[in-house]
Amino acid sequence: MNALQTLSALIDSDDPHGSAPDNLAELHLEVLRQRFAEKRQQIRVLDKRAVDTGTDTLSHLADAIPLLFADQTYKSYPESFIEKGRWDHMNLWLQTLSAQPVKVPTDGVENVDQWMLRLREHGHMVFSSSGTSGKCTFMNHTRDDMPLSHSAGVNSIRAGNPMLRGARRKQFVLFPRYGSHRMIDMVSMLTQVIGEPGNVHYLSDEPVLAADSMYMGSMRRAIADGTAKPSDIEQFQRQGLERQQKMQQAMADLAGKVYAARHEPIYIQCLWSTLYGLVQALRDQGVKPGQFHPDTLITLGGGLKGVSLPEDHREQIRSFFGIADENFVDTYGMTEMSGTCPWNYEVKGFMLPPWVVPLILDKSGEKLLNPADGKGVVEGRFAFFDPLIDGRWGGLITGDKVVVDFSPGHGLKVPVVKSVARYADLPEGDDKLSCAGTMNSYVRGMIEV
Repeated sequence: MNALQTLSALIDSDDPHGSAPDNLAELHLEVLRQRFAEKRQQIRVLDKRAVDTGTDTLSHLADAIPLLFADQTYKSYPESFIEKGRWDHMNLWLQTLSAQPVKVPTDGVENVDQWMLRLREHGHMVFSSSGTSGKCTFMNHTRDDMPLSHSAGVNSIRAGNPMLRGARRKQFVLFPRYGSHRMIDMVSMLTQVIGEPGNVHYLSDEPVLAADSMYMGSMRRAIADGTAKPSDIEQFQRQGLERQQKMQQAMADLAGKVYAARHEPIYIQCLWSTLYGLVQALRDQGVKPGQFHPDTLITLGGGLKGVSLPEDHREQIRSFFGIADENFVDTYGMTEMSGTCPWNYEVKGFMLPPWVVPLILDKSGEKLLNPADGKGVVEGRFAFFDPLIDGRWGGLITGDKVVVDFSPGHGLKVPVVKSVARYADLPEGDDKLSCAGTMNSYVRGMIEV
């Protein structure tokens, strides 16, 4: 088997973090070389970057650093394309970052969610993701990417707790059932293998739409820079209040179902912020701490996404449910990565999937800090290469500052992330990448409109 096949086979292992081969570092470099040779022939932006940096071969992991895309690259389109409904132009933009031709008719498309649906109908499995700015990231996958990506996501989470590989459970999902966001798709896959048929309960059936995220982001920016009209602000605030009231009622309804099942070994899937909201709703319904079945399992993760919570919110949550720490399957990851990183209580860190190539960089994103001997602890900006993705280039630089232990012991053969913070949230401030502007200019220059 070649490197990609060997790494892909680990997805189906019950213990991918402990059963990774001893030559994992060699496989990482080999799969990076393999994918680079393939993708530079398919993705013009990647090939141009390789030519401009004189990168023809990858002798070391460090050689790939100039080829990594910033996360901002996947939202480098001019917003006017969406505002003016220029979906043919959005196709051209997406083409610059895709491995397959984006020859998709756009007649009849009226909004961004319809554009994504049209793309999926033609084999481009595009998902959106948005931050607090509201400008959506659009990431392309092939149809063949999806089964592998789904297996990687499901099995990496199940590897974090053997109880998730047991009997199906009554499941409570603190996410909407539908939506174009990548997270919704990943959650749906988990419900199909862990949730008890007919007993999966979602927070809402109202879909998460990219258009809504973009509208909220644009309004926040307009309010901040003083260009929003008073009538627009009034409408925005009214809609926000209505949305908040709907969500509070949805959380109260779901809390009632959780309350009724609290003595069963249920499974809750959530973010830390939504789980805190559930705890508050359960308290309002008279539920006391420690009333839950001891085999209750909770999978969670994600930052607070701009939500303000008490500093001790995690301690409050753990105390309220009264279950063992190991029953909380905390995770670190992102929608751009195949799989996720479950928390390991022995080493006190998030275990990286063995198929993901970790690249720890300095803050500017220019220098590789991975230890030469593959041992020890380093601190820096988290970047990675995901070889499982075929629809686009798998190399990405994130905005996360991490501490990574490359030799954690305890039978693990993968690095673990010991701590995570967003550069933008730290006292050191700005989160500027030297490569971000360069990649964005490449993309803009290739949109021939």
